Amino acid sequence: MAQGRITSIWSGHRPAVVTAVCFLVAAGLGLVTAHHGGVKDFEPLGFATASRTLNQIMAVVMTSIALILPLTSNLYTPRLAKLYVTHPLIVGGLSVFIVGNLLIMSLHFFPSGHGFVRFGIWAVACIYLLVLAAILPYLYGISRFLRPSYFMPMLTRKGLRSLQELARGRRIEANKDDLFETIDVVTNVALTGMARGDRQLVLLALKSLHALLTGIIGCAGRKACAWRGSRPWFVPGLAKEGQDYLTRERAWPEAYVLAQILKVAEVATRRQHELVSELAGQLVATARLACDADAGPVIELHVMTFNTLLHEALEERDLRRFQNLSYHYRLLIEVFQRSPGRMHEGARHLMHYARLAARQGLHFAFETVVYDLGELVLSIGGQDEERAVELIQAWAGPVWQEAIAQDSGMKKVGWRTLLRTHWEARARGLKEAADAIYWRFLTDEAIHREQLELLLEENRELHYEFNDRLMRFAHLSPAAEAEAQAFLEQW
Repeated sequence: MAQGRITSIWSGHRPAVVTAVCFLVAAGLGLVTAHHGGVKDFEPLGFATASRTLNQIMAVVMTSIALILPLTSNLYTPRLAKLYVTHPLIVGGLSVFIVGNLLIMSLHFFPSGHGFVRFGIWAVACIYLLVLAAILPYLYGISRFLRPSYFMPMLTRKGLRSLQELARGRRIEANKDDLFETIDVVTNVALTGMARGDRQLVLLALKSLHALLTGIIGCAGRKACAWRGSRPWFVPGLAKEGQDYLTRERAWPEAYVLAQILKVAEVATRRQHELVSELAGQLVATARLACDADAGPVIELHVMTFNTLLHEALEERDLRRFQNLSYHYRLLIEVFQRSPGRMHEGARHLMHYARLAARQGLHFAFETVVYDLGELVLSIGGQDEERAVELIQAWAGPVWQEAIAQDSGMKKVGWRTLLRTHWEARARGLKEAADAIYWRFLTDEAIHREQLELLLEENRELHYEFNDRLMRFAHLSPAAEAEAQAFLEQW
C-alpha cells in the first residue's frame, strides 16, 4: 500500500519534478559558465551556436503548435483556436524566441567594444539556457491542450471573467459577446461529445454550463444587472412574443443557457442516461439558487425545462429517463416548499405527465410518480409538516385513492406507498401527516393489517435489479418496521 501511494504521488507530480530538474541543471550550468568562462569566449562562436539552436527549437515548437491547433479544433470545435493562440503559455514562449532572435540580429550592428554588446551577450546566453531548460516542460504544456480536462476549465474561467466585467459595467457589448460566444463553444463541445459517445467530455461541458448559469443567476443587484438592459441574445427560432417577455423580465441570459442545455439533452440516447441525470441535478441546484434570489421568471424557466425533458422522455418511451427525471422533479418541488403556490404547481405538472404516460400505456411511469409522491411527503414533512399535510390532501391522497380503487390495476402500488408513507411518518414523529393518511385510508383495521402483513413479507431494502434508484420504493426503515410489527402484535 505504501509503495502504491508513493507511485501515485510520483505520477501526480512528475511534470513538476522534471521541470525543476531541467531548470536546476540549467542554473548549475549557468553558474559554472559564469565562473570559468567569459563574454569574449562566447562571442566568436557562441552566437552562431545559439542562433542555430534557437531556430531549430523554435521550428519544433511551431510545428507542434501547428499540429495541435487543427487537431484540437477538428476534434471539438474550431472556436478553440482563439483560446489556444491567445493563451499566455503560447504567447510567452513564442515571445522568448522572438526576443532571442532579435537580440542576436541586433548585436551584429554594434562594434565589439560597445556596451550594448556585453549586455546582449549575457541576455542571449540566459535565453539560450532558459530555452534549453524549458523545452521539455514547454512541449508537455502545449500538448495538454489536447485534453478536455485542461481547456474546459479555461473556457469556464474565460466566461466567468467576462461576467465579472459585465457586473462591473465595463465594455458591456464586448464582454457580453465574449460570454455568450463562450457558452456557444461549450455547447458545441458537449454536442461533439454526445455524437462521439464521449461521456467524460459531455460531463465536463455540462459542468461548465452549470458554472456559467450559476454565475449569471448570482449576478444580482441593480448595478450587476445593468447589462441585462442592453441588446439581448436569443437562440435562433424563438418567437417574437417570447423575446419580448424575456427582455421585459430581463431573464434572457438564463433562458439562453437553459436553451443550450436542452439542446444537449435532446441528442442524448438511451445509452447516456447518466448524462441526463447529471444535467437534471444541476438544474435543481440552479433552481434553488434562483429561489434564494427570488427570481420568479428564472424559476418558471427551470420548471418549463423540466417539463420539456419529461415530455421528450415520454415521446421516446424511455422509462429509465422518466424515472430519473421524476426523482429530480421531486427534488425540484422540495426546493419550492417555502412557496406553497409553486410547490402545488410543481406537483400538478408532475401528475400531468404521469397521467399522460398512463394514457400512452407507460404504466410504470405512473407508478414511479405515485411512489415519488410518498417520498415527497416524507422529505417535505421533515422540514415543514404543514406543507406535507397539504400535499397529502391536494395531490398524494387523491392519487392513492385512485390507485387502491376496486377496479384499479395499481392496488398493490397504492397500498404499499400509503402504508410506507404512514409508518415512516410515525417513525419520524410526523404525527399530523401520519394521521392525515390514517383517517383517510387506514381506519379499517382488518384491511390495514392485511396489507401491512403483505408489505412486511417483502421488506427488502435493495431493489431486485440494479438501477438508478438502487433502493426499493416500498422499503420500511428499521424504526418504521418496529412500529409496524408492534401494531400487528396487538391482536
